[in-house]
Amino acid sequence: MTQNEVWPKGLRGLSFLIIILGIFFSFEMGNRPFASPDEGRYVEIPREMVMTGDYVTPRLDGMKYFEKPPLFYWMQAASMKIAGIDEISMRFWVVLFAILGCLSVFYVGAKCYSQNVGVMSAGILATSLIYYCHSRIIILDLVLSVLLCGSLWAFFLAFVKKNQSKIPKNYLIITMYVLSALACLTKGLIGAVLPGFVAFLWMLFTNNWKKLKEILYIPGILVFLAIFLPWHILSAQRNHDFLYYYFVVEHFLRYTTKFHGRYQPAWFFIPIILAGMIPWTGFSLMSLKNLAQKSIKKNSESIFLACWIFGIFGFFSFSHSKLIPYILPIVPPIALATAVFVAECNEKEFRIGAIINIVLFFAAGIAYYFARNLVSDVLQNEDARLLLNIVIGSLVSIGAVFLAAIFSDFSKISKKMAVVICIFLSGNMLWTINKLAPYYQNEKKPTTKKIAKFIRMNKSKSDLVFLYNYYYQDFPVYLNDTTGLVNFVGELEFGANSEPEKSKLISEEKFWELWNTTKQRIFLVLSRGDYREVFAKRTQVHNVLVFDKNFVAISNK
Repeated sequence: MTQNEVWPKGLRGLSFLIIILGIFFSFEMGNRPFASPDEGRYVEIPREMVMTGDYVTPRLDGMKYFEKPPLFYWMQAASMKIAGIDEISMRFWVVLFAILGCLSVFYVGAKCYSQNVGVMSAGILATSLIYYCHSRIIILDLVLSVLLCGSLWAFFLAFVKKNQSKIPKNYLIITMYVLSALACLTKGLIGAVLPGFVAFLWMLFTNNWKKLKEILYIPGILVFLAIFLPWHILSAQRNHDFLYYYFVVEHFLRYTTKFHGRYQPAWFFIPIILAGMIPWTGFSLMSLKNLAQKSIKKNSESIFLACWIFGIFGFFSFSHSKLIPYILPIVPPIALATAVFVAECNEKEFRIGAIINIVLFFAAGIAYYFARNLVSDVLQNEDARLLLNIVIGSLVSIGAVFLAAIFSDFSKISKKMAVVICIFLSGNMLWTINKLAPYYQNEKKPTTKKIAKFIRMNKSKSDLVFLYNYYYQDFPVYLNDTTGLVNFVGELEFGANSEPEKSKLISEEKFWELWNTTKQRIFLVLSRGDYREVFAKRTQVHNVLVFDKNFVAISNK
């Protein structure tokens, strides 16, 4: 090991990194209940697969749900069969993929640049606010991002930084197609469109069209089709309405229209990525500037990373459907570019990046000071306020570290030491945010866990259970059963129209008629606001079973 290479090479270094990442991402992964709607949905769909034995047609509340393909559902179902359903087992796959994403950027950084760049890349990615926060949530986007980025890293090693890896090119190309196919089975055609789009841009800007023949590697294409086609064919055979809804509505119309009600302005992702790269934003901005300068000078690897980052950023910026997690696939290459910048930058460049960070961190501290009463009112808990103060204090402390580096002799207070301290402080800050999350969730998206478990313990097979005016998607998970919905359609409209005989949606008028006439016992769960509103107008006899801060459970008998 040379003096410049401070990280151990080989299996020992890799094992050490895996242990650190494992501890970092698994810390208190089960510290809060499933959040509604997303976490509830991505546990309930695989739960229904396990209960029905149908792993081809995804169902939500017993109704067809073709918004996403099934790979993640299958992984969740496997966890259920092995470890049952709880917050830890259901978050296992997201945490595992978060670790794999960091290991992939470590491998590329170490192979193509240096061992230190690899370690810094993994550390920067792991402690980036947007990446860490999505490692705590059961959604598809981080899994998609890791698979999609893995496909692009394979392309990078095969065609851009060739000879940097000892893996034969044909193996890398097949890996690229395999990971792209798995990405398609995770969240649709975007898993192939984005890698193809980035590869196209790279060939365009480098005038490297001769690589197209190598990229269109027949065995790789056949492997892609062998992975991609079976579920799509089976699903189309069993569901006549699958192809139109899945490909036209959920792909084409989602991107080109405001059909799904997720429209945001074109600049939406700019503040998202600036905030998401905290605490590395300053260095990341400087790295993007350097990347653009090197691309102008026709540096092939810089052009590829720029096409990846700016191409995908532009792709989603022009979409008519935007959500924060969509931008995740550009975070790993930004982490690598940031690590390369930190490793190669001179004193002036390092200090500019540090100054940008300091301004952002101290601005956040000042903004919190003046708005602290408003923020605290949202959380309404002394422990939560203390944790929030620790988060702000951590940001200020990171700023102070970089401030010390700026005013110290650059040769004595090395940039490596500043980065190491920053990674350590960032890790502690993110752990604090993780401990803060249950308080925020309790205020903004309260769980139905208590009421669902109460009804589960007290209901018989013949009893009916309904949710009023909203589908709390964590409820059927904790109930371990599907539920009826009163006065609500939402995202279940396609499934209800596709199989009306299986629909669990009921109008308010028909529900109260059923309430008064049936011999069966009915449980109804309402928000406290809905409970007050309903029984201010109605005089139905009912029994109050549970009355907590957020929800009311009642029965007719």
